[in-house]
Amino acid sequence: MPERPFESDDAGKQQHELDENSPSHNNEHSGGEDDDEHQSEEDDDQEDDNDEPTPDFTDDDYGSDFPDDVLCPELMAERPQEHESLNNIIVVDNLPKVDSVKLEKLKQVISKVYSKFGICRNEYYPLDKDGNTKGYGFFEFQNEQMAIEAVKQTDGYRLDKNHTFSVNLMSDFERLTQVPPESADTGNLLSWLSEPDAVDQFAVQSDEPKKTTIFSNALSGPTILDERNKWTENNFVWSPKGTYLASFHEQGIAFWGGKEFRQVQRFAHRGVNYIDFSPCERYLVTISPRPNNPEAFIVWDVITGTKKRSFPLDQHFSQGPSYFKWSFQDQYFAKQGPDGIYMYDTESFQLVDKKPFKIPSLADFQWSPTDNRLAYWTAEDGNVPARLVLAEVNGTRLDEIRSKTLFNVIDCRLCWQKRGDYLVVKVDRYTKKSGEKNNPKYSGLIYNFEIFHMREKNVPLDTLEVKEIVQSFAIEPAGHKLVVITGENLRTNVTFYKMGQGQKSGKIETLKVMPLAVTTAIWAPNGQYVVLAAMKTGSSSGGQLIFVDTADMSVMTKQEHPDLSDVEWCPTGRYVASSVNLWNAKRDHSFKIWTFQGNMIFEKTVDRLVAFHWRPRPPSLLTEDMVKDVRKNRNVWTPRLDQRDRILRTGESAKQQEQRRKQLDEFQKLKEKNTKRLAIQKQQRIDLRRGVDTDSLFDQQSSNVGEELVEFLIKSEEVEHKP
Repeated sequence: MPERPFESDDAGKQQHELDENSPSHNNEHSGGEDDDEHQSEEDDDQEDDNDEPTPDFTDDDYGSDFPDDVLCPELMAERPQEHESLNNIIVVDNLPKVDSVKLEKLKQVISKVYSKFGICRNEYYPLDKDGNTKGYGFFEFQNEQMAIEAVKQTDGYRLDKNHTFSVNLMSDFERLTQVPPESADTGNLLSWLSEPDAVDQFAVQSDEPKKTTIFSNALSGPTILDERNKWTENNFVWSPKGTYLASFHEQGIAFWGGKEFRQVQRFAHRGVNYIDFSPCERYLVTISPRPNNPEAFIVWDVITGTKKRSFPLDQHFSQGPSYFKWSFQDQYFAKQGPDGIYMYDTESFQLVDKKPFKIPSLADFQWSPTDNRLAYWTAEDGNVPARLVLAEVNGTRLDEIRSKTLFNVIDCRLCWQKRGDYLVVKVDRYTKKSGEKNNPKYSGLIYNFEIFHMREKNVPLDTLEVKEIVQSFAIEPAGHKLVVITGENLRTNVTFYKMGQGQKSGKIETLKVMPLAVTTAIWAPNGQYVVLAAMKTGSSSGGQLIFVDTADMSVMTKQEHPDLSDVEWCPTGRYVASSVNLWNAKRDHSFKIWTFQGNMIFEKTVDRLVAFHWRPRPPSLLTEDMVKDVRKNRNVWTPRLDQRDRILRTGESAKQQEQRRKQLDEFQKLKEKNTKRLAIQKQQRIDLRRGVDTDSLFDQQSSNVGEELVEFLIKSEEVEHKP
């Protein structure tokens, strides 16, 4: 049985007092009178021997009653204060690793970045045993304000394509090391990442009874890691990096993690319906949209479990977890207000510059997943046209980078690519506008895709016009392709585009058009492979799965899963899961797991299936150069991995494999031992058999042995069977 997430502690607090009458206290005064008499006798004898007493020159106690500020005021005035030593120093991670020859050049580059924030009194670059920098450094500013501004401005600063700064105050490390007592015995919360075969995990929830099961997706078939009834009262949510499993309860939210999924944290907020994590898992937002609730939204520190700030319910809230939107490194969180964007920093949890960014007619905004940039669009207001704006956060300013004016706009949908290389905006517009000034009339619809090239100079902008109804679209997470599904009902076309780069920017190439009856496209996490799926709609049960390799635009396979509800790739991109849940179908609730090529490897029926979700993984620590090196040496690793896969597919456990290996080793040792013994005893056998070497004789006879095939006829009879 799991622990109760919100069970109160029964242990009372104990108070300890010092007993002044204890033996240890009394021993200091025991026999005091005898000691005084003995001491006085010794003093009298000493005065008799020496006419003049010896002067005492010791000065150990001199000045002991004076504070340090009185004894040496000038020196103590310059002593470093504790708050200064922490808040004046910043720690910059993800610096380039260079040798001693390039160290001075690195210092010049970094000093140029940080000199504009104030005077940097000290800088320190730790070195390894070979004299190379370790990839991080410490910088001490003249005061706290300079250090805070340096953190705000450079956290997420992109030095080059391989080095993006992660900057924190030294005082932040004290906060991060404050681990609550509940999580002290959880062990390593990332232990699941050390699985030798990089096996992914997933969780499945069923209703009546409310049961949550966590599986490990082994090659021989998923195995159950943990299974509990009433683990959650409502739903479950994985954190963005997969560290925590969050469960919902009437009293609030509980976090579970570690090898045995023990409770590691809890957040008391009655009536929580939704939660939202910051991208780096440092903060949690719990949402309880009850009427007249002054704390409808609460922002928590995940590690310490402390409440950072709360907000009341307002008119801009729509049911769902995305009320606040987070910057990519948890530095800011923002919400849409009646007159613009209300942005808060996570240093003080107060409004940036104590006021919102005024943006009239703001319709929506979205943060970049890799930079402190955001995109927003404003709706038409009278004679003022709609605008699409790309802006960058610079301290207390929101600097506009690129914008475009749009006319006759119905709606816009902002969509960032996973790597932040592109911003794609789908714009729905009327084709014509006529009629009176105060009573305009519209006819026809047209769809545009506005594509911003974020990594190119001056952020060039491409426009793709589509005249058919756009059902859905998806950007390749790590690539340059865009897939658009157009048409109505299941009479649809799937079109693949390639977005131009560099000198080809502005040219959008059509790669292939496929007439397929699907509703959505789901890219693999690393791109190239995509699943085109026909989800269940009101007029059709759907269920078709088409696996496409966009490297050559080939359809690898087509599969079926009737009444299809959801399709989800595993974090590594090796497998795809399709599921049919309780909300989309009355029966045949199940999930299937496919390879990325579309071969089914597992199927399981789960009565009243509610949810299926893969456990996310944190971003890879490998650099682009390391990934290229792995791909370059693929021929070295492939045979070993294939052999390992063959063993895993047999279904043998690690214990069985180890047992068979030990048995084989024991047999080889026994064989070698008997072979040596036979060789030693050979002469004895020859003597006992009157000089005949029977070993060689057997070898000769065995070499002369042949096979003979003997055939003979077997009599057969037919017997008539009478009923």
